Amino acid sequence: MSRRLLPLAAVAGLSALALAGCVSDVPEPVTSPPDLEASGALLEPQSDRIVAETMAELAAADRARRPGRLNDRVGGDAVTIRGVQYTLAKADDGPAPVTLPAEMQAVYVSAADTWPRTMVTVSEQADEDSTPVVMLWVQEDILTDYQMRNWAHMIPGATLPAMPGPSTGAEQLAMDSDAVSPTPQEVVESYVELLRAGGGSDLDETFAPDSYRERLFTARSTLTDAAKEADGEYVETVQPSIANSFAMATADGGALVFAPLTIDSSFTVEDATVSIDEADQPLLDGELDDTVTHSYLDFIVIHIPGADAEEGSLPGVVAAEHNLIRVSDS
Repeated sequence: MSRRLLPLAAVAGLSALALAGCVSDVPEPVTSPPDLEASGALLEPQSDRIVAETMAELAAADRARRPGRLNDRVGGDAVTIRGVQYTLAKADDGPAPVTLPAEMQAVYVSAADTWPRTMVTVSEQADEDSTPVVMLWVQEDILTDYQMRNWAHMIPGATLPAMPGPSTGAEQLAMDSDAVSPTPQEVVESYVELLRAGGGSDLDETFAPDSYRERLFTARSTLTDAAKEADGEYVETVQPSIANSFAMATADGGALVFAPLTIDSSFTVEDATVSIDEADQPLLDGELDDTVTHSYLDFIVIHIPGADAEEGSLPGVVAAEHNLIRVSDS
């Protein structure tokens, strides 16, 4: 019996590119907070040097299209994601790696006296059609360098809260810290449950609106309908990585939470062979038959309002990145 060929170029492309859509208002500049009783783990010249060395290493790897050159100031998920972008860039008419601006409009350093420690920056805009990028650095211990581990473009129209300046540093919160309510871990886990449940969930009313989840839900709906039309099934799984998540206190008693997520989107049909967008072919592992899975390594930044925030203020995603890293046949 012959098998139909079911192209997923339209629906899979929607999922992969969902977060690269229109940009509305550029986020307002980060405001200067009042002085707090703390001591930053990094002086301004040190943070400037970390940023400069990171961007130099990234630029060298970008020129060579070799992720192996990201071994000092860039690490973790950032190496994986950049390596995928190099793979795509090497293909005919492949896209250039995502631009990460070297100029920063804000730097947040940790006041922690233990490890791991974090540093966060907010870049200038790369161009008028993109939003600033929030980047996370981590220093695992006293003997290792700060490494840029992840990045995410700000949600169009979002703003960041006031943060303690570099001279004072921001308190680095444990994920289960009750200094904020909900705790950083609770807010990540609740947001993941919302992503799993979809827009009709009661949890939708416990978070401020954001385009990241809206577009994920739109892609899920499109893929679910397409699977049903082909007598198949669409299944999406979302997992947080609490062990690799971090939180920093804001100047008003709230927190910024930095959390990586993994998302697997599996599309299965009956009596047909699936195909994928040509642009995703370099990431294909295996030979497609009736199932295809798109795997993503995402990064979100959630703001938890302080206790004295305006009544009705809700936790909300202020930056997010949706990164396709693999396409497989199972």
